[in-house]
Amino acid sequence: MIRRELLFCGSLFLMSTLCAAQVGINTANPKATLDITLQEGYSTGDKAGITVPLLSGDQIEAIHSDNIKQGTLVYSTSPSTAVSKDVYGIGYWFWKNNTDKWEPINSNSPTFFYSPSVVVSTDISDPGFGTIDLYNNYKSQFKAPMVSSVGSAGYINTYNNNQLEYYVTWYDPSVFTNVAISEAGILTYQLSVGADTSKPSYMNVVFVVK
Repeated sequence: MIRRELLFCGSLFLMSTLCAAQVGINTANPKATLDITLQEGYSTGDKAGITVPLLSGDQIEAIHSDNIKQGTLVYSTSPSTAVSKDVYGIGYWFWKNNTDKWEPINSNSPTFFYSPSVVVSTDISDPGFGTIDLYNNYKSQFKAPMVSSVGSAGYINTYNNNQLEYYVTWYDPSVFTNVAISEAGILTYQLSVGADTSKPSYMNVVFVVK
């Protein structure tokens, strides 16, 4: 009995030590919380890498958000079929928070892009004069293009409002003044004194991905 108790205590000590230590796979000297090293004798062509859970977009969105750990990583095998979807494509997705929810890991995403076409009215009698919702203009045009190529999805994936910054890189100061953009992407402007409104004018608007 004494020997069994000693063995049992030793096993518990070993288990607690392993649980508290860094974990290494194929290495006796891990350099991180989890350190995975290519095995000795690896031959080119042999399988290697790490696989995370593979789920459909619908399955990912069905995961209960209660106590889900920030940074949880999954791989989406198909877009969600929900009308208002969060997981819109195939690839790696991670849980950010209860507000932004699932976010894609877009290694090849652009860091900026130009705003789609928008009319900047110079007619002060126009109800839309002086204010343009840049974000909603972008989202509505990307979600419902007037023409799509044969076999395409029929829509373009969009960023959330809080994932973007907004910039006006050029406008004609002889036409516009007091140009400003809110954090939510609302552009406001006024006409300059003596502005020539008989000719069309425009602004260059750039969206930057945070």
